[in-house]
Amino acid sequence: MADQAQEEPNTHPEPRPDHVPAAPATPVRQRGGGPSRLVLKQGQGIHVRWGTAIGAGALSVAMAGFVWERMQIFAFVERNFFIRAGIPVVVLAAAAWLIFWVVGRSPSVVDFMVATEGEMKKVNWSTRKEVWGATKVVIVTVLALAFMLFVVDVLFIFFFAGIDVLKIDVMSQLFGMERQ
Repeated sequence: MADQAQEEPNTHPEPRPDHVPAAPATPVRQRGGGPSRLVLKQGQGIHVRWGTAIGAGALSVAMAGFVWERMQIFAFVERNFFIRAGIPVVVLAAAAWLIFWVVGRSPSVVDFMVATEGEMKKVNWSTRKEVWGATKVVIVTVLALAFMLFVVDVLFIFFFAGIDVLKIDVMSQLFGMERQ
């Protein structure tokens, strides 16, 4: 028994012939591939990517509206509606292309968004009851602090008026009462 050498279990198995490697990180354009092949890491970080795209799209629409409004200051544009409308449309199209490129194609941005969504899934979100309790504590603390600062401020006013640094009638100025 002691003479027999025990074999260690194989911790690194040989690759199987039916094993398919993971998809490459960069998109590969294949013949006949549609627009889905153009998106990097399709299906990953989908909520963060859509949220970013929608927010950036809203900002782009606002920017196109701003350009539309500012185009009226040019006299030659006022006469030609197609130029006045065309420039904001070009701005909007350029912004849409930029948003697609950043949100769907830029490897560093896509990796960041995928990691962000992964981290957001790990967050322990507070319940409504916990948030309401914390809000009440903050409100009570702020009101108590404001009251204490008011009292200290009034005491300083009385002190400085008492040593004639402030030349005011404290009772009439603060409380509207006349001295007798």
